[in-house]
Amino acid sequence: MTTNAKRKPRATEAPRAPARALVPWGGEQVDVDRFWAESWVDLLNRQRWMARKMKITNAPWTVDQQRGLISFDRKDGAVVTAPVQIIGAWNPKTQMFRWGWDHPMVAQRLRADAERTRWFGDKHELPELTVKSLKMSEDEAWQMTALAMKVNASHGVYRGPTEGPVIFMTLGKPRIK
Repeated sequence: MTTNAKRKPRATEAPRAPARALVPWGGEQVDVDRFWAESWVDLLNRQRWMARKMKITNAPWTVDQQRGLISFDRKDGAVVTAPVQIIGAWNPKTQMFRWGWDHPMVAQRLRADAERTRWFGDKHELPELTVKSLKMSEDEAWQMTALAMKVNASHGVYRGPTEGPVIFMTLGKPRIK
């Protein structure tokens, strides 16, 4: 066999999952450093896709916590909606990040992704995922959200600026109307 030949899997080998498949964390023990790194790469790729295909980067947005949906009103008149979960809020004045699973302004139904991320933190002894609030930079808040995106197999994330804190959210499959 030459070195350029493709290796054919043996009949006894299980087929491998596609590398880009949305595969949520199923509770197994993982290499945490690798998981963090992969989550950041996934976030960057998905954010590029969202900006290019969904065109929501500068679109006005609203979250309906009762319905669990985020809506973006694009300049071309289209409306993009997606299921939403609130991961946490980062306050630029105090540099504090507060997890959605503990935030009083987050409806219970929008805490599931943050809760699952806390569970991941418990399982892998990562206190930054299990402490209610932490002092951190905005980049670190992005990293927490990237990890939450990967743990929950979300389609993307959104950083929602407000007059106060910045809201970090995970998004389900978006739809254009």
